Amino acid sequence: MKLGFFGANVGGMVSRQAGEVAAHAEGLGYQSLWVGEHLVLPSPRQPKPPLDPDWPMADPLVTLGYLAAHTERIQLCTGIVAATLRQPVQLAKEAATVDVLSDGRLVLGVGVGYLDLEYQAMGVPADRRRARFREHLHALQALWTMKEPVFHGDFVWFDGIDAHPRPVRPEGPPLVLGGKATVALQDAAEFGSGWYGFGHTPDEAARARAVIFQHAEKIGRDLAGFEITLTPRARLSLELIDQYRAAGVTQLVVSIEADTLDGVRRRLDYNAPGQLGLL
Repeated sequence: MKLGFFGANVGGMVSRQAGEVAAHAEGLGYQSLWVGEHLVLPSPRQPKPPLDPDWPMADPLVTLGYLAAHTERIQLCTGIVAATLRQPVQLAKEAATVDVLSDGRLVLGVGVGYLDLEYQAMGVPADRRRARFREHLHALQALWTMKEPVFHGDFVWFDGIDAHPRPVRPEGPPLVLGGKATVALQDAAEFGSGWYGFGHTPDEAARARAVIFQHAEKIGRDLAGFEITLTPRARLSLELIDQYRAAGVTQLVVSIEADTLDGVRRRLDYNAPGQLGLL
């Protein structure tokens, strides 16, 4: 079981000292760090997401570029960016830049996004969001992998262009898809090298994994090496880790969100891989 941490771009981590904390986590044996994304938050606060509108949440890819300079081995992961809300040509450039600057450590977690207010604020139509999402993923792959990138779709259209740097791996950085709806799990089976779930129990994780692998079998896709990553709501214990392992989870990502850097450090130390017998 691999162990990562979530919250590298929120709360106390929105600080110049975040790089030192990320290096500390790497030294503790964490294998990945994860950043989330909300471009805007509802004001006044609403039930979803359960965050105050003044909760600091830095741009995920800018943050990963900064943390890349302070770390050497830890994977740099978005969990997740709302690819439907981002112009895919720009997202492809940003992701490739982080990947090159980190020597291929980027894992790009992507999803549709669920806040209508964000769609409104970004000027993106909220209808056909799943179709737009899939098209954006195809456009990313075209820009990363085609010798002469070309894509003609309903939402994205380009040809006669090129964009460098390209990602370190010829196929581009690994794509990890989020979302718990059946259609999101099926998209993970079709497009992703992994799936990231938030708050699922071991039983829920096992059911999500089953949907993903059943759909992969249906479409004839081999999911060898496919990663099931999960951030649990419950505090980790050896027993709970074993339950997630039995459910097919390959990586657990603990939330270390806190208002201060001291609070982040305490959570990192408490949940360190060595403390949980994962080294």
